[in-house]
Amino acid sequence: MSKILKDPFGGVKGVSKVNSPSPFKIDKEESLKELKTSVELWKKNKKIKKSFLQKLRIKKDNNFEIKALHWAFSDHSKKYVDIHLVWAKSKIRTLSNVPIKKVITALNGLKEFYKKISTIRPDLNNPDILLCYNQTAKNYKLPQKKLKFKDQIEVTLLDPFAGVKGENLDLKLNDFTKDKFLAIEQIQFSIDFFNQIDKMTDEKKEKFLKKKSLNFSYSFKNSDDYFDISLIWAGRIIESIKNVSKKKTEIALTSMKKFVNSINTEKPDMSNSRIKLMYEASKEKHRPGKGKNPRKEILPEKNGGYSYWSKKTHRWVVGKFDRKKNIFIPPKKNI
Repeated sequence: MSKILKDPFGGVKGVSKVNSPSPFKIDKEESLKELKTSVELWKKNKKIKKSFLQKLRIKKDNNFEIKALHWAFSDHSKKYVDIHLVWAKSKIRTLSNVPIKKVITALNGLKEFYKKISTIRPDLNNPDILLCYNQTAKNYKLPQKKLKFKDQIEVTLLDPFAGVKGENLDLKLNDFTKDKFLAIEQIQFSIDFFNQIDKMTDEKKEKFLKKKSLNFSYSFKNSDDYFDISLIWAGRIIESIKNVSKKKTEIALTSMKKFVNSINTEKPDMSNSRIKLMYEASKEKHRPGKGKNPRKEILPEKNGGYSYWSKKTHRWVVGKFDRKKNIFIPPKKNI
């Protein structure tokens, strides 16, 4: 007859309450582990360009894909990333629209933030640390703390994102800005082409004339020495000069690029007559409802719709159609 063991756990003992780690400490340790994974995924994302087949596999096996908890590409543009302060599996705060080149700095900032949090006496004067503390307390049904203000007037608080700031893309990537980027691209093409024009064969010149440089063209059919130069914006000719000598054409194109580069698309100088014309050209180019049979709701307000031009963000603000509920959601006002 076999003997019954006296201890079903083989002598293994749990840690006493006095010596056991606190839930807050456990959450700190897990946050650091999860952040390490997020950083590795970011570095991998930057290095590896997935093939078409790899992308298909990821979509097919999406349930098994490891996802980064601390970052995600912005809904506005793949050139920007949203960085999340995550604690106890919850998003505490999000820094939106961080430029790609600053992502690793922000993630390293999170690492230092986590490491410097004291699990014995956390600085609850820091709003972010307080939010983390209360998230742990909430998960374990413990008493939550309220924000306490220090006596000092100026207090330097630990920044989770190492001073990195997100950008207002509604303002930065407005319709006026989009046209600025396009104008600069077109002018640069014109400059590059002009610099090699003497080296081109007649066949290549003919091909170029079919493709068209929007910013310059030959003034005379039988001469390569004079050019007409145009400032183009949003598909419109804003201003032109004619019969410019070859020597001065490059100067004019370079000057044009500098002028366009100097335009502040967040605060355009409407007292400048050229900029005002360019602004109106952008407004007309991006006007909603220009396609065939547009929904009445997306038309500009003056045409019976809900869309309006925002002078704050220099873009058309358009509502959305909820297909599930089969209703149109008008745009928010004054944005």
